[in-house]
Parts: sequence; C-alpha cells; structure tokens
Amino acid sequence: MGLTITGHAQLMGGVALWVMVLNGGVAAQDAPVTPVTPLQRIVVGTGNDKVAIDTPQAVTVLDQEAIDAQQARTIGDLFSEVPGVTPIGSNSVLGESFNIRGIGEAFSGDENRIIIQVDGVNKFYEQYRMGSFFSDPELYKQVEVLRGPASSTLYGSGAMGGVITFTTKDASDFLDPGDRIGGRLKTSWDSNGNGWLGSAIIAAEPVKNLELLGNLNYRQSQDIKDGQGNDINDTDFSSVNGLIKARYTFGENDDQSVFASYENWSSDEDDQNYDQISWGPDFGEVDRTVTDQTAIIGYENSFYGNDLLDVKAQVSWSDTRVEQKNQDELCVQFAPPPAPPTCYYPFGYNSEYSYETWQGKADNVATFQLGESWMAYLTTGIDGQYQERRNPRDFGSYQRSGSGSHPEGETTNVGGYTQAELVWNDRITLIPGMRIDYSNVSVDSYVDGSGNTINLNEDKSEVGYSPKLAAMIKMSDWFGVFGSIAHTERLPSLDEVFTNYTLNDVEKELSNNFEAGFTLSFDDLALEGDAFRLKATAFRNNVTNFYASYWDGTSVVTEIIPKARYEGLELEASYATNSVYGTLGASLIRGENATTGGYLNAIPADNAFLKIGYLYRPWNLDFGWKGDFYASQDLVGDDEEKTAGYALHNLYAAWKPTEGHLADSEFRFNVDNVFDKSYRNHLSDDEGAGRSFKLSFARKF
Repeated sequence: MGLTITGHAQLMGGVALWVMVLNGGVAAQDAPVTPVTPLQRIVVGTGNDKVAIDTPQAVTVLDQEAIDAQQARTIGDLFSEVPGVTPIGSNSVLGESFNIRGIGEAFSGDENRIIIQVDGVNKFYEQYRMGSFFSDPELYKQVEVLRGPASSTLYGSGAMGGVITFTTKDASDFLDPGDRIGGRLKTSWDSNGNGWLGSAIIAAEPVKNLELLGNLNYRQSQDIKDGQGNDINDTDFSSVNGLIKARYTFGENDDQSVFASYENWSSDEDDQNYDQISWGPDFGEVDRTVTDQTAIIGYENSFYGNDLLDVKAQVSWSDTRVEQKNQDELCVQFAPPPAPPTCYYPFGYNSEYSYETWQGKADNVATFQLGESWMAYLTTGIDGQYQERRNPRDFGSYQRSGSGSHPEGETTNVGGYTQAELVWNDRITLIPGMRIDYSNVSVDSYVDGSGNTINLNEDKSEVGYSPKLAAMIKMSDWFGVFGSIAHTERLPSLDEVFTNYTLNDVEKELSNNFEAGFTLSFDDLALEGDAFRLKATAFRNNVTNFYASYWDGTSVVTEIIPKARYEGLELEASYATNSVYGTLGASLIRGENATTGGYLNAIPADNAFLKIGYLYRPWNLDFGWKGDFYASQDLVGDDEEKTAGYALHNLYAAWKPTEGHLADSEFRFNVDNVFDKSYRNHLSDDEGAGRSFKLSFARKF
C-alpha cells in the first residue's frame, strides 16, 4: 500500500542528504558550466528529434555514458534508473522479459503490448518458460523507453505498455575527424559469479565517407549468489556476440547514404532447467543453444535543399532460434502402486523453436514553415513484416508440429501511419497522429500428438486503429504542462487465435490511455551555470477484453477480463552543477480488474531511486552513491504472492584520464548491493543478486 514507513524514512533521509551535499557543493563552485541532465538527452523515437523533457509523453533516454555506468551483466540490468520499467522473469540471461506500467507477464503473450526494436527491427521471442529478448548491453550506444500507448502511432498498434528501442554502436563513435582507423578494447570483472567480459571494437574509414565497424564481445559467468550466499540456479552462462556495420555517404552535400549491418548473439548451455522463469523442476533439464540474428540494409536521403523530403528506408531479416536436446524423461504415477510410473519425453527428444521474420519500413519527414511563428513536421510511413514460427519436436517415430499452447504458423502485418508536429514559437507543440494496421495469422497443416498430418488451412484477419493527440504548452521559460489521449488496439496473436490448433473467435484488446503532467526547468537556480529539471506524469489506461495469463500451479491459464484499468504516477528529476549532481526517479502503479474490483497480476511494487554524485574535474574523477527503494507489494491477485519491501545501496566511481599514457582510458569501479541485502523483486521468481564488486577498464585507440 505505497511506500512503507521504513521506505519513506530511507527515501526522505536520502533527499535530505542530497540537499546537504548540494549546499556544500554550491560553496565549492568557482567555474560555471552548462551541464546536461538526463531529461536533456536527445530523443529520436518520437518523430522530430527533441530533448526528453520537451516531449508530451513519458520517455527516458539512456545514452552511452549511462549504459557504461551501469556495468550491466544482462540487458535487464540497464533499466534500474528508468521509472515504470521492470525486468521480469528471472536473473537468467535466458529468462528476461519486460514490464512497463504493469503490463507484461512472464507467461503472457506480450508480443505487441510492449514493442522491442533494435535499429528499427522488431524483436520478440515467445516460449512461455523463456525470456523474450536475448542480447548484450555492449552492443548498444543508446536505449530509449517510450511509456504508454501514444507510442503505437509510430511503432505499431497494441503497444499498450510502450516501446523499448535499442541503437547499436557506429564507426563514427570511435573515429575523430581525419582518422582512418580507431576503436576500443574493454574488459570487466564481476565478483558475484566471477563473471568477466572481453570486448573489441575496430572502426575504420579506409576511403572518404566509407565507415566500417566490427564489434566482438565474449561474456561468461558462473551462478551468481543471493544475499544469503546461496546460488541462484541457471544464472551461469557464456555468450558470444558481435556486430558488423558499414555505411557509405554520397551525393551533393553528402545528403545520401546506404548502410548495412549484421548482429549475432549466441549462448550454448548444458544442463539447464527447461523452465527459465520459475525454476520448476517438473519440466526437466535440457542442453540449450540460443541464437539471435539481425541483418539490415537501408538507404537514407535528406534531399538537401528540399524541406519536403527526408526519406529513410530499410529491409531486414531477424531470426531468434532455440535448440533443445537431451531432455530428461518425466515419470508420472498415473495409477496407484504397485503399478509402475509412466515415463515420457513431454517435448520430444529434441525440439527447436524459431521466429524468422522479414521486415520492411520506409518513412519521410516533411518540414513546413507556416508563417513567422509556426513550424510543422509531418511524418508519414509504412511498414510490414512476415513471420514464420516453427517448433518441430522429435518423438522418434514422428516429428510433431508445435504444441497446443505454441502452434506453428505464419503472421503478416502491414501498417501505415502519419504524425504531425505543430510548433508555435517553441511554446506550444501539438502532435496529432493516426496509425492503421492489418494483421493476418494462419495455420496450414500440422502434425498432431499421434503423428497424423492435419490440414487446417485456416486464417484470421483483423484491422487495428491507433489515433492520438498530444500537446505540450510552455507556460513560461521554467514551467510547462502536457497531456495526451491515445487509443490503440492489440490484434490477436497466433497463440490466441489457434490455441490447440483450433480457430478461436477472439476479440481485439482495446486501450484508451490518458496522460497529463508538468515540467520544471531552471538554470542558474542556486549558482551560475547549474541546471534543474523535473517531469511528473500521471496516467490512466482503460483496457477492454484484456487477456491475462498466469500459472495456476498446473497449467498456464488465460483469463479474458472484460474491463481492466492501469493508473499511476511517474517522476523524474535531476540537478547538476559544475561538480555536484543528482537524479531522482519514482514510480507508483496500480492495476485493477474493473469488472470484479480485484487486483491485476504483475503490478510492480512502488519504487524510487536516488543518485548523488560528485565530479572532481581536475582528475576527471566521477563517484557517488545510488539507493534503490522498493515498497512491499500486497495489492496482488488471488494467485500471486505478496512480497516485502527492501532498500539497496550501491557505490560507483569512474576515472577518465585526459593526459599522459592513460589518456583515452576509462576505469570504473562499482559496488552493487553494498550491504548484501537479501530480497526478491516482486516481478521476479528468484531471489535478487547479493553484493557484487565490479571492475572495468576500456581504452580507445
């Protein structure tokens, strides 16, 4: 029921400490600076580029510095400073998924409730007892999280939770003007699990305007330990991942470019639990190989001198594949003793799940000058994808297709969208938008549990609409208000339409979302050159025909809730001087079954984080403390466990020498969970990681 008394005291104590440190920092200042706070980072996922605080939507940007500072072991570790976003599932690199504003469940089909993209390519995997996204933090230079259904306009209908976009590194990130070759070497070590990373990046511009990048990473870890010193099962892993990119720029004024990239992540693990989510032993152990690939080719043309054309287009291929071998026989006592138990392989001797997807997209941004005061930016585009989902299972005498809960089949999606941004004197911004999506899911034939081939030849088509209207008004230089109204429709997935290979008459999920908030922006607040930014957002999301899936102790059950409601508050704030800085984030979310009055599953506990840091500029030394505060969660559904609140304390330091032999080097030292606290995140099925010492060294050349 909100932050507990202990949580309130710890949070208020942290705020008081922040104020005292800032007061001390004010006296120490003697050189003004223009700092950039997290709310001033550039957002590229909202149409026309803008800073985060000026978007009429809740959005958080993690730039390269923020990603490096996390020293993340897995992708989920990146989001500890993003309000409203919670990694779910487990600490296993193969068991992570995401929850945004209470939407996202470990056993639920969230393929278009939360859209995940890498360089504009949709990424999603579903096996119910596995995670949904497999990758490595070292591949990326920026991550954007757009919370709420308003992001559906540009990314796809049904994004009720929001969108997470990952941007991979570029050669230009490692090349100074005039360089022909450059790069970076990096290594890191994590005491919890004795994990380490080796990373090498080579960037080159062998001829003018041709940029090439190669990035190879190897990461491994033993099982990590919780706060009690116990091993957390299946958190050991090794992965090899890499990225190659090429871009050639040409044309008058270098206004055109062609580009291509290929990314590969793979992990080969033996003796893993089949169930990577809840560690249930009922499904036995497997030898498992996971491979994720993405290939892109594209073209961009800004049409120098023509404000009406700025075209970007790309086609891509994506394949996420999980191969499983040597599964244990499961033995079940169907008849009372002395009858022997029946032993069988529930998923066959070998099986392979795959999501293979071909995608294409193109858009254009037209710029209009509407008199002296008005500017308009019109984004129009089209995208489409064709996906084949396969799950052959080897039962010796025959190969079965899929399963009742995971049928094989094809999905085709085509969408068109338009979004206008009308700006008056940089004071008023209006953003109307509309998206229309067509989806078709189909199953031709399949092999049933007896080895018989069944010709189903059925399909189902739907059309979804996603209109929105957002507005931002700067009432003064320091105060702004914003709000949005967005509707989106999630089209039924292959699983929902063809459960047990039967064509089911399922309806679309409908979401109506309302958001409102305000911003504060102060420069020279306490001393010359400082900056304070704050953004507060309140939201309510009413969902009709909500599909809620959960494990009832025997099987995965899907319940259709006629009316569901999500609502909450989010806060982001930051302050920075020449040397002292601090950031604060908080999230409070409620989920209600509006039909029965009960609580929804998968609602994260109220939480907040507070970071206080100091930058000693003569040495370019950055160090500080971060606290993560989580309330107890007792607003749970009937089949969900309550969890206790907790607080985690973390320390960090980074040194970036600018002179001498160590120039262009970077040293980082983090201590996570300093007091080795024992805890469990409410949306995780395993215990949280105990204390960890992290070291990293990187050197650019």
